[in-house]
Amino acid sequence: MTFTHLQSMAENYNISNNIDSRFQVLSRQFERISRELCAFKEMTEHSLNSLKSWTKSLQKKTKKLDSSLANMTRALRENNHFKIRQIQKQRTVLSDLSNKIQKQKSHISSLESLRNQVQHGMRDLQASLKRHQAQITKLESQMQGMFKIISASKDRGLDSLNSIRKQQGVVLRHVQPKPKSEENKMRARLPSEPTEVPQTYKMLYVWQSTIQPTVQAEEELFQLPLRQKIPHTQTPKEEARICNVGSMLLFPSASTENYVTFQRSFRTGIHELSICTWLKVDAKYLGTILSYATENNDNMLVLYGRNSGILDIMNFVIGDPAYRELSLPNILDGHWHHLCIIWSSIEGRFWYYLDRHLISTGSKFQKGYEIQPGGSMILGQEQDSIGGDFDEAESFVGRLAGFALWTRSLSPGEVSGLASGKGVPRGAVLSLGDVDQMFGSVQHITCECLEHCI
Repeated sequence: MTFTHLQSMAENYNISNNIDSRFQVLSRQFERISRELCAFKEMTEHSLNSLKSWTKSLQKKTKKLDSSLANMTRALRENNHFKIRQIQKQRTVLSDLSNKIQKQKSHISSLESLRNQVQHGMRDLQASLKRHQAQITKLESQMQGMFKIISASKDRGLDSLNSIRKQQGVVLRHVQPKPKSEENKMRARLPSEPTEVPQTYKMLYVWQSTIQPTVQAEEELFQLPLRQKIPHTQTPKEEARICNVGSMLLFPSASTENYVTFQRSFRTGIHELSICTWLKVDAKYLGTILSYATENNDNMLVLYGRNSGILDIMNFVIGDPAYRELSLPNILDGHWHHLCIIWSSIEGRFWYYLDRHLISTGSKFQKGYEIQPGGSMILGQEQDSIGGDFDEAESFVGRLAGFALWTRSLSPGEVSGLASGKGVPRGAVLSLGDVDQMFGSVQHITCECLEHCI
């Protein structure tokens, strides 16, 4: 068509040049333009592919930035709520402190009045002691006079002494000294607490002093038997009730070196699981109980809390970034608590039990999801890569006892029986008996009963 068109143009405009040569030139130009267009097309496709990959990378980075921004926003919101609660707690503490100060002031005033009463009583006691001292001095002078009369009676005889005493209105009766054993029996009959000695008893010791020295008589007069000690009976220890734990792991401090690995992992994909354990937290935050990481996802299964933000919240993660926040009422009080978390991919249902009580439940959480096998299972640390990249702020500090994991959903009766020490449900695929290695300062302690896990 081009050739025909050129011929018609040559005929119409009387072109004298050779149409064939012109056509060949045009053909060569057309081929050159075609090659350039092909090269341009290839370059454009390469640029488009590069742009697509760059766009995907930019989308991933944007997604990560959005996730980081959302986490920062949530952390800020949590910090604000935490600060508000802290302020409220401080106000409550201040009000309680002011009330205690008022009570202390009233107590101090009552103590001052009691001190004044004690001071008055001490003054009265001192006066009474002075009067008794005067009476004792008078009695000693009377006893010395009697001893002089008795020594004189040794020369003049008992009859002459009686005649002298008759003149004074006193009859002297000879008293034989009692044996030492009878004197001890008589002292034993005296009351255990210091009381006033009867006058007849004093006179008996006065007349016995004719045989024994004066100092010995006075010591026997005022020496009373000591109060016997009551034997201390120890209160028996409380009988153990929960004896199905088997052993306990102790994580003494917040360190990235303290963690535990298992000698086996999941061999098949998991669509249901139950995680139960006794725990006693020794820190102000929960930390990481369990972390399961695979090559595709380092947060495939995680139970953890951080030393930041809201401290009484635990994140239950299945296939990052999907997670649920679980509250921790009274779990950070330093006592033993039983924790059970159950998940099923059917309808994405989950149940959260604490001390046999159902705290929360929900659905549509990773519905139809499968936890992949062949990963790394660790207790005490949160993995950011398989077997490593730990964060000290996510370390667990405390004790874990009776930890077990099932690849099925436990019933409420099984959870209640497990928490009350009535046995361990069948089919556990992981327990503390499967621990492979302990790192850092972690200790594995055998204790059949929870009450003995100290």
